[in-house]
This record gives sequence, C-alpha cells and structure tokens, in this order.
Amino acid sequence: MNGGSHPLGNLLCGLAGIALVGAAPAADPLTDAVANALRSDPVFAAPLRGNVTLPDDASGLSGLRNVPNIGKARITWRSSNPAIISDVDMGRGPDVIRKGRVTRGTGDRRIRLTATVALPDHRPVSVPIDVTVLAAPAAAPAPSAYMFVYFTGNSIDGEKLRFAVSDGNNALQWKTLNDAQPVLESREGTRGLRDPFIMRSAEGDRFFLLATDLSTGRTGWRDSTSQGSRYLEVWESTDLIHWGKQRHVLVNLPDAGMTWAPEATYDPTIGAYVVYWTSTRYKDAAHKVEDGNGPQILRATTRDFRNFSTPEPWFRSADVPGAVKAKGMIDATVLRDGDRYYRFTKISDAAGCPSSDILAQTSSSLRADGASGAWKIVDRCIGRRAGTPEVEGPTAFRANPGDTSGFRYFLWVDNYGGVGYIPLATHSLEGKIAWTYPRRFHLPESPRHGTVLPITAAERDALVAHWNRVAPDLATVADRWIVAPILASGTRLPVPVGHTAAWRADGRDVPDGILTNMTADARVVSLEGRLTRPDGKTLTKRFKVKLLGKSARQLEAYARTPTTSQDANQPTVARSVHLAMSGGDGTMTPLNDDYGVMFARGDYIGVDRVALRGVSNPSLFHFSDGTIGVIATRVDMDGKQDPSPSAIVIFRRDPQSAEFVELGTLDLRSNDGIDHPHAIWDSAAQRYILSWIDRSGQLRWTTVADLTRQEWQQTPFYPETGGRRPRIASIGNVGDARIGDLTTTAIDTLPVDDVTATALGNRFGRIVNTAATVTPQTIRPGDAGGLAAVPVKLGYSDGSTATRAVDWDAADLAQLGKPGRYLVHGTVRQRRYPAIFAYERADPNIYRWEHQGRVRYLFVATDDTNNDNVGSPHLPLRIADTIADLADDKGGRAREVDLLNRRIRRDRTAEGRVIAGCYWAPEIHEIGGRLSILFAPCFNPTDPQSNEGGVWSTVESHIMQLRDGGDPANPADWSKPAAIRKADGTPLGRPDMPANISLDMSYFEVRGQGYYTWSQRYLPTSGPLGDPLTWIAKVDPARPTRLAGLPSPVIAPDTSVEENLAEGAFALIRGNRVALVYSSSGVSPTYVVNGTSASLDSDLTRIDAWRKWSAPLQKSVAMPKGDEDYRRYEQGPGHGSFTTDEDGNDLYVYHSWGNGVGKDGRDARLRRVHWAADGRPLLEMSDDDEVAPANRRVTMEVTVGA
Repeated sequence: MNGGSHPLGNLLCGLAGIALVGAAPAADPLTDAVANALRSDPVFAAPLRGNVTLPDDASGLSGLRNVPNIGKARITWRSSNPAIISDVDMGRGPDVIRKGRVTRGTGDRRIRLTATVALPDHRPVSVPIDVTVLAAPAAAPAPSAYMFVYFTGNSIDGEKLRFAVSDGNNALQWKTLNDAQPVLESREGTRGLRDPFIMRSAEGDRFFLLATDLSTGRTGWRDSTSQGSRYLEVWESTDLIHWGKQRHVLVNLPDAGMTWAPEATYDPTIGAYVVYWTSTRYKDAAHKVEDGNGPQILRATTRDFRNFSTPEPWFRSADVPGAVKAKGMIDATVLRDGDRYYRFTKISDAAGCPSSDILAQTSSSLRADGASGAWKIVDRCIGRRAGTPEVEGPTAFRANPGDTSGFRYFLWVDNYGGVGYIPLATHSLEGKIAWTYPRRFHLPESPRHGTVLPITAAERDALVAHWNRVAPDLATVADRWIVAPILASGTRLPVPVGHTAAWRADGRDVPDGILTNMTADARVVSLEGRLTRPDGKTLTKRFKVKLLGKSARQLEAYARTPTTSQDANQPTVARSVHLAMSGGDGTMTPLNDDYGVMFARGDYIGVDRVALRGVSNPSLFHFSDGTIGVIATRVDMDGKQDPSPSAIVIFRRDPQSAEFVELGTLDLRSNDGIDHPHAIWDSAAQRYILSWIDRSGQLRWTTVADLTRQEWQQTPFYPETGGRRPRIASIGNVGDARIGDLTTTAIDTLPVDDVTATALGNRFGRIVNTAATVTPQTIRPGDAGGLAAVPVKLGYSDGSTATRAVDWDAADLAQLGKPGRYLVHGTVRQRRYPAIFAYERADPNIYRWEHQGRVRYLFVATDDTNNDNVGSPHLPLRIADTIADLADDKGGRAREVDLLNRRIRRDRTAEGRVIAGCYWAPEIHEIGGRLSILFAPCFNPTDPQSNEGGVWSTVESHIMQLRDGGDPANPADWSKPAAIRKADGTPLGRPDMPANISLDMSYFEVRGQGYYTWSQRYLPTSGPLGDPLTWIAKVDPARPTRLAGLPSPVIAPDTSVEENLAEGAFALIRGNRVALVYSSSGVSPTYVVNGTSASLDSDLTRIDAWRKWSAPLQKSVAMPKGDEDYRRYEQGPGHGSFTTDEDGNDLYVYHSWGNGVGKDGRDARLRRVHWAADGRPLLEMSDDDEVAPANRRVTMEVTVGA
C-alpha cells in the first residue's frame, strides 16, 4: 500500500514540471500539460526544412493521447511572419494546404509561432515557440547515379537494410556498399525490416526511409496478416550517410492486421506527403473475421513522418473489374511523370492473368480513391507478359538523364520464389506499354523488395567514400577477425571481404567453410584459419571453440518499444533485457511472456532516491568460461543514452542458476556516443572485442582484457556493500577505440546447448505438470479407512515435485473388504475459489489459526471501495471454518466484523490519538503467543482528536493484540492500537528527516528470533519524497511495540521494474532460506511482485545478505487491444500474503487492479503456490499447469492381505 495517485495525475504533474521558457503562467495543470507537450514536440526542435504540422487540437500530441477529453483542447496559431510560415489554411475543397506551409528564402530566418491553448471553462494559455527556417538549398545538379535500398530474405540477418549504388549512370549495373553488410537494423517492434522505401523530400535536402515492421526470421509468417504490426519504421537523413534515431510510429487503424510495404509520394496540392501501405482489415477486435476485401491499400497524409492523419481506404480489389475480391492486393507503388501519376500494384487478376501479377493505373489526382473512377487501368499482367515468374513488390522510377542503359522508365519486380528483384524497362508509358526484361543486368546478391532513388554523382561518391573504405592492413584485419567461442552446427566461418580463407578443424579441412557436428554431444574443436590477401600475403589465426550438437538452440536478446501499461509494456518494463529462444522449427518464441528478464539498476541521486535506468539494444555473448553475458546501452526511462562513463552495462548469468546479475557499467572511454554494443571472446588473442556504433553512425571497436574484472567505487547514498558500487574496470583493461567493423560469426543470436536452454526455459517459461503417481498401498481387511489420506505425487517439467490430496472414489473403496489386488480411482483435489475472492479488498491477508484443537481462518484487508482507501472507516475481520467460506460468494462480506470503526467508535490509540482513516495493510500473526494485527492507520495532521480528515502522509505502523482467551470476533477483546517505535521510543524513520511514514508491517521468526519488516519513506518539507524502501529489525515477541535492534534497509528498489518502491513484504521460509515477496511500482495496473531471499544462517538485518530474483515473481497479464477487462486479465497484482489451506498446501492471497470489476477498488484473489526446483515460489501457475487435465484422474493400486 502506498500513497500513489491516479495515473493521469502523475502524468500531468510530470508534464507540469517541464520549464516553458517565455510562456505565460499555466492556468491549470491540464492546459499546462498541453502547452508543455507543444513545446517539447520534436518537430520544433530541429531547424525546419519543410512544411510543419500545426495541430488544431491536442488529441494527437505526444503523451496526451489517452488523457480524457483532451481533444477538447483547441489550439490556434499565429506566425510572426506568415510569408515564411503560414498560420491560416489556403484553398478550398479537397485541395487545402493547411497552415504551417514553409517558404524558404535566401537565408536562415528565425520565426516565432504562438500557440494559444483553450479548453472549455479554462483560462487560455499562450505558448511561444521559436523556430529556425533554413535557407532554401542551392539548385542541385541533375541526378547521374542511383541508390538502392533493399532487404535480402526471411531471416534475422536478411531482414536488415542494405545499400547499393549504381555503377555509373546505369540503372541495370550495381555495386554494393559496406561489403553487402547491413547498414540499418531495427531495434523496435518486431525488430525485423522489410520492403524499405526511400525518397527525397519535396525541398530536395532531406531523405526519408520507411520500412515494414515484420520479422519472419523470428516468428515466421504466423498471424502476420492478422496480428501484425500497426507501426511504420522511419529514419531521416540529410546526406544519405548519417541517419537519425529510428522512429517507431503508430499509424494504422485498430482493425488493421498488418502494415506492409509503406511508400510515400509528395502531393503539392495539399503540401503534404501521401503515405500508403497494405493492410487486411477485420470486423472483430480479435482479428478473426476479415472484412471481405482481402488485403487492401490504405493511405494517410503527413508533413513530417511523425504525425499522420487517420488512415482511409485508397484502393481495393472491388475497384478493379475482373479482380478476385477476397484475395485482395498488396504492394502499391507510385511514379509521377509530369502531371500524371502511375500506380503499380500486385493484384489477383482473373481477367486473363494465370496468377497474381502487377496492375498499372494512371490518374491526375494522387489522392483519388479507387471507387472514384479517377484511376484508369493502362496495363495488366505485366510480369507474365514480360516473361517473369510470379512477382510482387514493384518499385517504379524514371531513368536519369543520360542513363547508359538506354531506357526511360523502370519497373522492378520481386520474384519471391528465389530469383529476387527483376528490372523491367520501357521507353514510354504512353499507350500500350511494352516492358522489356533486359538480358544483361547486375544487381546485388539476393535483393528483395526495396526502392531505387536517383542521386547526384556527389552523393554517390560520398556514399562510396563512407562505406567502401580502403582495405586495412593485414594485422588490423587479424585483430578484427574473430570466431565466437561457442558455435552451432552449420555455422559458416567468417572471411574478411577481399580475402580468401582456408579452414582446418582438428587438422582436417572444413568443406565450404561450414563447421558441422551431426552428433548430439558438443565437442571442443581446434580451429585454424589461413587468410590470403589478393597480393598473396597470408596470415594464420587459431581459435579454440566448442561446437554444439545438432539439437542446439538459438537465444536472442532485445528490448521493446514502450507502449502502455495495458500491454504490460510501460517504459520501466519495455526498457529491459528480454529473451527469445528458438524452438524445434527454428522459430523464435519470447520467454517470460515477452516481459523483461533483466532490469538495470539506477543511480542514487540522494538518500533513498534513485534515478531509474533501463537498457536499449542488448546483445548476448559468451564469457571466456562459457557463461552467458549480456551487453547493452544504458538509457533513462525516456530512452536517452547515458554519457560515456556509464553508457554500457554488463550482465552475467549465475552459473548455478538461470538468474542474471548486473556486474556493472563499463567506460569505453569514447565521447562520441555508444549504441548497439556487441561483445565477443577472442580465444586466439585471449581477450574480448567490443564493437558499437557511435552517434554519427560510425562503426567502432576496442579490446577488453577481462569483462569480469570489477572495481568497487565509493558511491554517495549507495546502501549496499559499505557504500561501494561495482563497475567493470576500465583503466588497464580497455584498449583504445578504433574505427571499423568486425568480421565474425553471427552476433544477432547466441547458440546454447540443451542444458542451458532447459534451464532458461524453466526459469523464464511456464513450468507444467508432467506426471502423477500414487504409491501402491498394502492393507489388511477392514483397514481401508486410512486410504483416504493417501496423496498423489506430482512431477513437473523442471524436475520439481509436489503432493496433493485425492478424493478417492467411494465405490472403489467399498470393494476392499476381501483379500486381493484392486485399483482405486480418484480425482486430484484442486479446491476452486471464485475469480474475485473479495471485492474492494486490497492488501489481503488470510491467517490459519489453530486454537484449542480447532482450526479457523481469519481474513483481513484494506477497504478499497472506489479506490478511496485513505477514507476507509474501519478494519473489518472475517472468520470461517474454511477458506472458501471467507469469499464474498459464500457470504464472506456478511461475516465481516468491524474490529475498529472510527465513525462509530472513534478509535483511539494507546498514545491517545484518534484514528482518522487508512487502516492500511492489516496482517494477522501470532506474536509472543498472542493473536496480533499489524496495520497502519492515518490521522488528521492538524487535529489528532478528529476522526475525519485523515491524510496518507501521517500513516504509521501499529499493533493490536487479542487478550488471552479472547474471541477474535469481539472488538472488546482486542487491545488499543499501539504505535510501533524504535527501541528508544522514537518513531520509525530517518531521524534527520522532518517527517516519515511507516506501513505494510509484517512479522516472521527464524530460529526463535522475531523480525519486523515494513515499508518506510521520508517526507521533506520541500523537494522530492524519499523512495519507499523495505526495512527490517529484530523484535522481542514479548515487547512487540518496540524494536529490539537497529532498523536497517533490506530492500532498496533500484531497478526499473521496481520503479522506486518496495512495500508489502511477506516472509516465506523453505529449507535453509527465507524469501521476502514484495510489491513494486505504484498503486495502479503497473503494480508488480518481486522477491529476494537470504540464507537462514546469514545476518538477516544486512542488505548484503539478500539476493533479488532478476525478474518479477508475478506480473500483469497483457490485455488485447481494445479489451479493457481487469477481471479476465489480471493487472497490477501484488501486496499478497501466504497461508496454508485445509490440505496443507501453500496458498497465496493478493489483490489486483479492479477498475470496472466490482466498483473501482482493488480486489482480492487466491491461488495455490508451487515451489520450483530452483527454490522460487511460483505465483502465476494456472490450474492446468498445476495439474494437467490428463493427470487429474489417478489410480492407486491396493493390495488387501489375507
């Protein structure tokens, strides 16, 4: 339980904290939020080169899309020079050039735009925004070369973007750039790129590159047309060499199943770009029922490739006579020639075409829809008539002046059956078009659907100079030539460009340079590579590698693009290390439900205050001993990279488990920015090679002697290891940064053996029941009564076991009266509880009370009716003989007895204060042999005798105890609540702070020693609050109102998933370890359950004795888009406690976010706990995972003796 506020309130408070230079004072938080969103719009941050979007309302502003009624915020604009940036719309009808039209002159100009934000019943706010409009570019020479952007196939490496340039001014002859290696790759969405489209801006001095967000190399084609991405991947450049940060932009409609083959054409009649793509649309939210039109072409408009209009239909098969409507169309491309537009589209055309092919149309209006009749068909079945196999992915362009191929127009088409791109050419688009399949052309190897862009000779020369540098000397080549220490069978060994290589493994030649191992077991291989340069010089390098067996798997690391908490993908989760692993068919499947498995630790910026950090672009490698490592760029929660000294973070898998530990940051001593880092162990040189891309796009690399060499740096406010925080040593460990790329084996994925794959699957996958066995029984006649207690032993996929009671069939038991062998059948007992155990009850606690030979169950919780837990009037208790009878569905609410009620009884504490609200997080324990309730009431800060006006900032942990022989249901038998204080009688909290709060107190004992844990934070008179940490102290059960030892923090929430909060800790003891299960983030759908554990032999009051699990124990279930159902999809689970049910099984009771479930408060739920083989409590196991349906009926063999 914490004092968290509504998510919208958090958003507005955060936005309100941004300074608005020169802005008028905000009228209120909402209009101020709109003003700040305008000021922070990246469109205004860079100098303007083209028309700019000036929105009329706030609905599309970044960060505000989900704010209720934000569309009512109207925005009007005024320009200090309308001749340079217009502030009114121009034109009528469909051809309106919207305000924001930019006219560039002979010099740069500084212009002030003033936006006035107005909301009904709010005072308007004026927001001045100063922008620079660049001078118009000089007239460019006619193009005399071409650039080609493409992908190469359905693999992880193939779904990256490669560049090529023409050999002279000839669209049929090509040379690759960057040795045909990828230039751009995606770290957003699916992390695959297909169908790239590149264009020059209307002004001529900027370039846009779009691509499809699809990774068949990771997921195959499954659900790609129904559950595919609704995003475009966008890059921007001013020189074709240096590309800005990838933009992952949501553009498509909720009913669209995919967003394929995006292209754009500038439309001068509206001063904007028309962007079009292929989508299949659906009638239902689950995307199961198509709309009947098959794939179709949608279009939207944009000026900046950041802000897009709502898509609308542009072209469907129903618009084409003779087309097969249900099969639809894909891959539209547009060529402008004079005042005419030519559109080429792949369509299933039944009018004289034996298979799907390319259709050509022309129109004088680019935006005319297909049903208007404005687009006239001028050609059909283009590929087949030109002599190609079945094709798709057309791209059309005009030949440059003087193109030596002799043609005037080109239409490249993609044969997906193995041929790749085929260039078709013609001399004219007039009349019946005659397409030629040229006999002689030379394209890059394996090119697939892409785009050809006419460029100048200077642009071509700059591209060649940047990407095709002079070959390095042989020694440098050797340094950058590395074979990874662990390889999968079938790995092609690397060969530097411009060299030949001969490989030998254990003294034998390696055919075709492909290393294979057709056995099941891994083997160590001595590998020798001999390089030969064109000038005859040679070099030999020897590696020691482990070649895995034929069943090896592939592992991939990635971070996600943040979306929403409903997706369980908010920034604190998305910006973490995620893992995916290949299955038997090679398809990558995300582990841990596509949720993070490693979370970066933040930086301490004050006492109990952490600035959160995340990761981007993580990659996997093997340490020298074969342990899995992860290297990643360190970022803040907005995705901004850390400066150089902490720009890289290293994780290492614990060799004894599948948990990952952060080793620390690494200073590579480069001030040019570090992104896309990779690491590889060079067994030949006995060192690591690290490579990365700097902020200019330059490839760099360096050497590191030892990535496990830690040094301990004294760090202010750091609560662990005596204030010394570990980092990877840099001085004497890291070499100088050098320019260039590596020649190595694949670095996108990491091969792992079966043992590692199983361990990772057990840790970050679902553990399921695999077996059910019952021990055979032998009894004497008449002794069958004891058989009812015989349990079943359940086996699980990770090797763990559990026992469950069985309801044995009475008819079978009745047959055991005579000697003989019998089979007794039964059903594994799985007590079922309602999906919602108790509505509007948060922080729930069930206590099994054994007293005077009787077992009863007691239930307490925070009353969270309508999410107003501060205003709670009472502390209710339920008592029943069974757990089931505590539930609302079984009359549990009617059983509630108010042990405290501030409105009826004016509850007074032992210190004389009157409780004014909260009654937070009550827990029942037996302390010193007495039934006790720990909870946290709050008080009126100005009148301690008032029973109203409680404020969360006054909450404090208290205890009340049942008198000996008392009845728990009788309020008079409980003592007055007493504040729990330190040994000297002072309140819990940091004594140097003006105020503190304490809450969520719990109790456990280890070997007779009592311990309290609680959440605590300080409240300064000004400035930010302290983060809530979990504290611990010893307590004498005979004096429970006073600590018996010094309090100390034991859980510091410094990882992003904890999000500055550790509360609600509850202890579980199993074997020789104690675990604290605690909750993090905030009182919202982002709430999450984490865990830490310690040996019972350690000093439990030392934070260093505890080790956190690297991933949460319980997390939110992602909701499908458009389906807000918090009953079906548990979100914000947490603040749970544990008990045992009637059969002795561990039971977990917790709450989840409850908006729209009962009312709006959080609701209590129950589930059984299973203990994994690695000692974790599994809090997400379903009934079917606990007992497989096939194992629910079991058989016991019974022998009845004579």
